[in-house]
Amino acid sequence: MVGSEDKGQQERGREGRRLRDRGTRLVAIALLGDVVSIVAGVFAAYYTRASLGPPLLAPLKHPIEIYLSCLPAVLLILLLTGHSIGLYRVRLVDIQSQVGLVLRTNGLGVLLLAGASFLSHFDYSRAMLLMFAVYCTAFQLGVRAMLSLMRERQLLREEPVRALIVGTGELAGLVAEKLARAPAPSYECSGFVAPDGAGQGDVLGTLADLPRLAHELDVEEVFVAAPDLDTDSLMHVIDACADLTTRFYVVAGPLQVLLGGGALTDLSQIPVLELPARYAPSPVYLATKRILDLTVSVVLLLLLGPAMLVIGWLLRRQTGASALFVQERVGQHGRLFRMYKFRTMRPDADPYAPAPTTPDDPRITPVGRWLRRYSLDELPQLLNVIRGDMSLVGPRPEMPFLVEAYQPWQRRRLEAKPGLTGLWQIMGRKDLPLADNIEYDFYYIRHQSFLLDLEILLRTLPVVLSGRGAY
Repeated sequence: MVGSEDKGQQERGREGRRLRDRGTRLVAIALLGDVVSIVAGVFAAYYTRASLGPPLLAPLKHPIEIYLSCLPAVLLILLLTGHSIGLYRVRLVDIQSQVGLVLRTNGLGVLLLAGASFLSHFDYSRAMLLMFAVYCTAFQLGVRAMLSLMRERQLLREEPVRALIVGTGELAGLVAEKLARAPAPSYECSGFVAPDGAGQGDVLGTLADLPRLAHELDVEEVFVAAPDLDTDSLMHVIDACADLTTRFYVVAGPLQVLLGGGALTDLSQIPVLELPARYAPSPVYLATKRILDLTVSVVLLLLLGPAMLVIGWLLRRQTGASALFVQERVGQHGRLFRMYKFRTMRPDADPYAPAPTTPDDPRITPVGRWLRRYSLDELPQLLNVIRGDMSLVGPRPEMPFLVEAYQPWQRRRLEAKPGLTGLWQIMGRKDLPLADNIEYDFYYIRHQSFLLDLEILLRTLPVVLSGRGAY
């Protein structure tokens, strides 16, 4: 009997791997289709523009060879833009879920192409650029419509998706009914998990049993339909399932849907928020981010070097101690490093005491108060960025004794390099409690992209200049 159960689990595991391999192939086909669409878009736009000469438009100045020579750069910009937006990380099931991503990719990509052409002083055809955007978008959507049909036919032939529902109340029952009536992909609901204790009937166990149940039943998707479940318990379970391929969805109740808290997906029109699995950044993104870190840090140090020398002299004169404050912090994967800042508090202040929460904290020196208000005390961290201890954008670098108190799921924030700025800074800075900062760090780690980094950097400047939340 045990042997037959093991054999069944192995068979389900092989089926799960086949499904994941098919999803990977679809993404690869989409990427190849985008390359073909971009190349075809250039040709279509060129010959359309060339046919629209006087009196509608001025004669086209350049032969097609000129535009073809720019094709590698066009491909690089548009594919990287699509990757950053998440165009190749979404399940290619519903064409509607792809339309917005394709439009955003090409809209931003065309703006980047226009900027690159302007900086290179190339006198390109504006009309051709607009035609290229239209053709490229149409071709890409055509490829995705074809992939959507392929995927739907696959789903009709595949085994149902195995699911668990966290919750035992009315919302959980509603989700079970929706899944039972779902078209392809159909669902096989294995049962319910009680958030706060074992129940009757189809209740298979408690929240603590979820990782074991997900493994034994080879569950592919978990729907959290327990509105009162606290964040800490949910994140602990998700962390325990990190080595599995299980996807988690938080189901919004009727009130959250009315308030816009849920996002309708292709999952039988159930309003859910998908909790992404552990995200491994691509080597291309990491290399691009490192280039950005080095370029911006070196430029800022060259521009601000004289001002930093003046600040150092003022601090040395006022405090009689070193202008640089060096403190041990926890970096990526728990590695300790020495973080540099300008000294803003009196030399006799406890370096590991809680940070100031008001601008009139007596530990802060007069010059230090001004530096902290505009975050100028953090400029020496550009050296940490150059050394590779930190990045321009990332989670807040925390002190060792705070990290020691982390729960296991909270240590996931150490998967990325700490940052000079991050979501925690532009959303609330010191006005936010530590728990909320961790949630922002988790969002960044699971959604990090080059475009998100640029957005955070651009939004940091007005926040710093306003002095909001800096004490």
